[in-house]
Amino acid sequence: MAVVTPGSYSGTEFAAIDGKGRIAVPSEFRNNVPLNADGQRVLWVSFHEKLPCLVAYGQDQYDRLSGEIERDRETARQRNLDFDEDAEFKKRFEFAKAYTLDDSGRFLPGFSHRDLTEESAGQAYENGACAFVGAGRRFEIWWLPELARCEEANPRLRRMGSAWEATKGKGRK
Repeated sequence: MAVVTPGSYSGTEFAAIDGKGRIAVPSEFRNNVPLNADGQRVLWVSFHEKLPCLVAYGQDQYDRLSGEIERDRETARQRNLDFDEDAEFKKRFEFAKAYTLDDSGRFLPGFSHRDLTEESAGQAYENGACAFVGAGRRFEIWWLPELARCEEANPRLRRMGSAWEATKGKGRK
């Protein structure tokens, strides 16, 4: 049985993207996305700041990041410094979008989230696969062809992504 720790993500999992383009978040990650007041799991998805992948987190992390901006604004005010709150929110949340996970933990990424990199340009996204990599308060979502060619990614993870991608569909009837 998996340990449920809301807002905490660790480990690595792989999952196929279905024919409708939906990504099924593995249960080890999905179960740690906190429930909202309506009993739904809302997953915030955005682009990684440095790597060619997506990052995802629950409402708790979204609230924490918003709170950091509020604290930075207050600190700047106390020190008589300029602070552009709108620019800070834009920097963190310009491409962030909230997705409500369905009962199977799936979500259908919007167009901008399917266009993961300049190289992919959204090509071959449907029927592909993703790697989910725990990173503490959030997790990364990698499109496997991008993971396999990303020099900045962990070499072991790149090999795993390449192997999964190379064997997908084999043995299926």
